[in-house]
Amino acid sequence: MNRMGLILLVVLLAATMSGCGPAGVDRDLGQVTGTITLDGKPLSGASVQFLPKGEGATATGRTDAAGKYELWYTGDVKGAALGSHTVRIETPPNPEPGAMEPPPQLPAKYNTESTLTADVKSGENTFNFELTSQ
Repeated sequence: MNRMGLILLVVLLAATMSGCGPAGVDRDLGQVTGTITLDGKPLSGASVQFLPKGEGATATGRTDAAGKYELWYTGDVKGAALGSHTVRIETPPNPEPGAMEPPPQLPAKYNTESTLTADVKSGENTFNFELTSQ
């Protein structure tokens, strides 16, 4: 390959790679926050997943000690894809180090067989979930 061909190849590769980035981040996202309670008390340490019924990646978050969560679309991009979602909420099976007791296990209707839904719109969205252990 001559020098001009090599330069052309490098330029073409650079142009092709310039559009590469995290998949789906160029889509419109809505910012999602909320609070989750279980039997009227804040649910701490729960994993929250918004699974889009259409296109887009699953957005995830974790509740803090007050039961509050915020969703992340990717590791460094906050939000969730616009549209209808199935919501899954799970607690870890084992207690965190230093925890006095294991977190409560949630009924399947909130995770593997979730009946929870949310419709994410452009802008700020607040979805609070009041769960019961029964």
